[in-house]
Amino acid sequence: MAQDMQDAGNVSAELDAMVCDLIGAFLDDLAAGENPGVVVAIEDAASNRYLAALDEDGEEACLEAATNFISEHKMGLKDEGLGRIARYAIGYTGCVEVDGGYHDALLVSFFETTLESGFSAYVLYEGMGAGDGFMWSDPEPAGEETPLI
Repeated sequence: MAQDMQDAGNVSAELDAMVCDLIGAFLDDLAAGENPGVVVAIEDAASNRYLAALDEDGEEACLEAATNFISEHKMGLKDEGLGRIARYAIGYTGCVEVDGGYHDALLVSFFETTLESGFSAYVLYEGMGAGDGFMWSDPEPAGEETPLI
């Protein structure tokens, strides 16, 4: 994640790593021509991580399911060895307006319990499915969000 984004809300190294991992895997899928849908990453204080990809319904329904999943599992997933959620990230594709035009973007919302608010960022991309011809930008901050936990 860009250094200025990490400094903006005193994001921990653990949250930064989780968000970067999510962005990296998502961009790899897009380069291969696959859209994983809405991806949820949650971690406990010991950095045990659980990932879920939601793609069977429309994007809005999957996004709602992702936010509900985090809220409903804030105490963790004992069957997966995951304690109380300390941080989360949600990634999905969409578009953002930049310089008067709309561009494809990976959108990411993230939060950890040491922060006062959640944050969002976007990564512009083009050439989905182009393999080595796939291009993306550095992450850019998109604002604050109300935390889900």
